[in-house]
Amino acid sequence: MMATNGSLGPKIQARSTSKHRSKEIGPRLVQRCSKKSQATLRLQDVNNKEYWENLAQLSDPSRQKREILDYSVIIPQIKSKIQAFKAQLKGGVVKEVQQIQQPMRVLHNLLVIAEVEKLNHVGLELGLPRVLFGLIQDTVDSSDFIKSIPVLQEMITVVLIYWEKNCAWVEQEQSLEEFTKSFKTILSQPSLSRLVPLAACVLSLFTQHNVDVEVDVEHLISLLKTLVLDPCEPHISPPSGWGLCDGLLSLFLDALNEHENGPLPSGLNPAFFLNLWKKIGASLEGATSDSDFCSANGLYSFLSALLFTFCKDAYLCIPLFCDVGSECVYALGRLLGTDCLHLFAKGNPGRPRVDLNHNTLSTLSCHLLCFPFALDLPPHTMSTVLQLYDSCGIVTSLLQLIETLLLQLLELPLSLLSRLLLCDPHRSIDHLTKAASCFFSPSWDDQLPASSHQSPPTRTASSLLLELLHLEILWEAAVELLTLLSCIARCPSCPLQLYVETSVLQHALTHSYEQIRAATCRFLGNLDPFRPLTQCALQPDIFKAMINCLNDSCVPVRQVACRAVGNWLGCIAAGLHMDTPSEKGIYRESWCIENQQNKQRYSDIEAASDLETIREQRIEEEVERRWTHEARRTVAMLVSLICDPDALIRCHCCAALGNLLNVDGAVSLLLEENVPGLLLRTACTDSHSAVRKAAIGSLYLYSQQDAMRQVLMSLDASKKLDQASHHAPPQCDYQRLIGQLTPPEESAA
Repeated sequence: MMATNGSLGPKIQARSTSKHRSKEIGPRLVQRCSKKSQATLRLQDVNNKEYWENLAQLSDPSRQKREILDYSVIIPQIKSKIQAFKAQLKGGVVKEVQQIQQPMRVLHNLLVIAEVEKLNHVGLELGLPRVLFGLIQDTVDSSDFIKSIPVLQEMITVVLIYWEKNCAWVEQEQSLEEFTKSFKTILSQPSLSRLVPLAACVLSLFTQHNVDVEVDVEHLISLLKTLVLDPCEPHISPPSGWGLCDGLLSLFLDALNEHENGPLPSGLNPAFFLNLWKKIGASLEGATSDSDFCSANGLYSFLSALLFTFCKDAYLCIPLFCDVGSECVYALGRLLGTDCLHLFAKGNPGRPRVDLNHNTLSTLSCHLLCFPFALDLPPHTMSTVLQLYDSCGIVTSLLQLIETLLLQLLELPLSLLSRLLLCDPHRSIDHLTKAASCFFSPSWDDQLPASSHQSPPTRTASSLLLELLHLEILWEAAVELLTLLSCIARCPSCPLQLYVETSVLQHALTHSYEQIRAATCRFLGNLDPFRPLTQCALQPDIFKAMINCLNDSCVPVRQVACRAVGNWLGCIAAGLHMDTPSEKGIYRESWCIENQQNKQRYSDIEAASDLETIREQRIEEEVERRWTHEARRTVAMLVSLICDPDALIRCHCCAALGNLLNVDGAVSLLLEENVPGLLLRTACTDSHSAVRKAAIGSLYLYSQQDAMRQVLMSLDASKKLDQASHHAPPQCDYQRLIGQLTPPEESAA
């Protein structure tokens, strides 16, 4: 029995050990394996190349399964290597650069994966980053530059990584300028040109702490040209999160700002910017080897430098916005939209100069895209610019931006979109229509079926205007939004149906800021009040509020209010005097839209009941009465404006009084206020030809109405007009009006 047990012992023992190992999983197993790995590393010669290569692999941040490394062993070994290398540099004889390159790679990896507590411990133990600045300076000062490049690459990369994860060290240093010398040397040494992107990144971090690095702007332009135009020159890329040209672009921007009051550098020409845009355009595509050419930080620096340049010499922008091969407009259009959000996924290394996000780059892009419209360009040049904007979808991108951008940043994109609508209405309206946006429609909740779970859009024109009206800081943006709506409304063939809540419009018409009141009147003046704005038509209450603006204390408000009221009086006269109710625009387009649609749908099935017909007629009559009442109310107010000191107000007033003629019941009021006599006096004596012309036009309308014609003839109008015509400018056509007022027998004579 003993023998049997003895013979089975080893097998049982082996099986038992195997079972025991199978239960040892998770952290316990990793810890035991790690201890063996650490023990193996301790036994190896720390001066052995394979030792450090193995350690670099074990500490690689990209490993799916990381080893638990003993920092208490590794950090002293790295420190020993640094001290040995420093001693060799001081002695002038470096045996092997590999002796420090691999330890630097290990330190690089450890800093990437280290948490805050361990990072601080490593920095304290090694004296980071001061010890690295010293090593870099000694290495750059050595005579053998070429062999030192891989070592310098690792050292500078470690500096960037440590700085990114721990900015506090800067506050503890008294003199940061001394650390910049070696990096400025790298920028000036052709032998170290591969390291220029890395060195520039470090220097850019110093400038963010108000350290003057004093790099010549012409030299920076030369370095950027080399980076862009010499693809054969292999450059060493900075760590993840940095673009290849980020550092140089940041230094370039700082150098320009330092010479703010001086002339532009000679190297800043259109060719320089065109070549940069080609690289940046490819970088934004993200599908080529240039995808890491520029990060979000680099783009911020570049766009800011471009803005600085255009403010100095705006005409430098023309080749960028006109050249068919230019990537400028295309790239700016991408930055307006959501195509470049990936730029912010990697974060912003170091301590960025601004709170950088997509809104920042979008706003800068808007600034740059506005420049051509601030210049007095020849028609063919502006046509080329507009065509390029059209092909790059700038209008669509702007609308997307307006729907999502922070309220305080909206003024600029709203203004740019308005300008495009003014300069290129047909194509701009086409883009807005194809965008199929709900921005100009009623609130989303009113359109969704009860069972719908679709998320509503964040913003419509109506909801946005309501928000902008409340805070003083947003009032200029409210003016730009109303201007945009006005530009759309004035396009006669525009298929877009604009909608703004009645309560919001009333608020805008009585707002404390006069420019908002003026912009609202201008917008309403471009609308037909009886054309449906999607679900609803404009109400008489809006007309009432707009009429009240005729007494506004602000001249520009009275100007646009007078024009808007005059336009609406014409629409009211036309809408309320169709031959049949079914042809009345006011009936068809306003208060009984739904009922008319129902009639059309069911007319071939059954006739509407008499009761329903009576109810509809009463509604129509009541609304017509309200419109007519408000129209009549304008007579006395317009009469007071016919002698206004402002010529434009007098001009609009004369036109509005002409449109009043066909409003029901207005003739008696016009006669009571002696409007024919006032218009006659204005037509003969006003100091401005445009006012005279408007008065003559209204008098011609009056002369076609019997009662008014009789009054004018009793005032001896034809004689007075004839006398005035002898000294009148050619644009005032008195003769047609005189002929209308002359009796047939006198005319024949």
